[in-house]
Amino acid sequence: MTDILLAAGILCLLYFIILLMKRVDFCIIWMLTGLMLSGSGCYWKYRTGHPDGFQIPGAVLAAGGVLAAVLIILFAAVEVRIIKNMFGKPEPGMEYIIVLGAQVKGKNPSLALLRRLEAAEEYLKENPQTKAVLSGGQGPEEKISEAECMYRYLTGKGIEKERLLKEDESTTTQENLQFSARKIAQDQAGKDNEDKKTGENQKNSMTGMEQSTGILSNNFHVYRALRLAEHMGYTQCSGVAARSDWRLQLHYMVREFFAVIKEKMAGNI
Repeated sequence: MTDILLAAGILCLLYFIILLMKRVDFCIIWMLTGLMLSGSGCYWKYRTGHPDGFQIPGAVLAAGGVLAAVLIILFAAVEVRIIKNMFGKPEPGMEYIIVLGAQVKGKNPSLALLRRLEAAEEYLKENPQTKAVLSGGQGPEEKISEAECMYRYLTGKGIEKERLLKEDESTTTQENLQFSARKIAQDQAGKDNEDKKTGENQKNSMTGMEQSTGILSNNFHVYRALRLAEHMGYTQCSGVAARSDWRLQLHYMVREFFAVIKEKMAGNI
């Protein structure tokens, strides 16, 4: 057991270094996990060689064991839901799909966004009556908005521009869903997309949430996006899972666990 803890700790620390070099966000969790596992391994190795040496009080060890067990059970419960939505097949013939934005590098899609666009292209070509809301604003290091980047990609792949609705103001997943619902409702009602009346926008958002809608994102993110949409009032939504970078899949899934817990504590899901 001691050797397993030490080996697991070292692997986590090596993974942390790789993620850090790639500038992947939230990689510190691997450093903390690695230090915890390595520290535990070193302690039990020390206890094996020095049975009369320093010993952590039994109550502390018991409390730590209970906490670890609770975290493992909670982690497993959330990950099962994440994995289930990763492999779910999208409903055919939906009226709309919302393509959630991701980072744009200059004017080109990042790998995460490219995977979403590939999935969107496939779905739109298989379901010619479906329209897509391309949702994502412009970040500080992006030369064009995420919505514009997606629009250029999909029209370049032969998707008719009349089927694409650009939503270029959102900066978070919640805003993606809120502003996209407004775009859907305006499209349904044939309203001017520049309508800025607060009362009308609120009404439009609720109407947009009543249409059959696919929420398209990278596979690890689909579960949280769907739960957010349902909590906001979407009544006919289902997931459309795009691939993600297999080299970072483990990290994304662990990171997503903490994101789900954060949204739950905030009352958003």
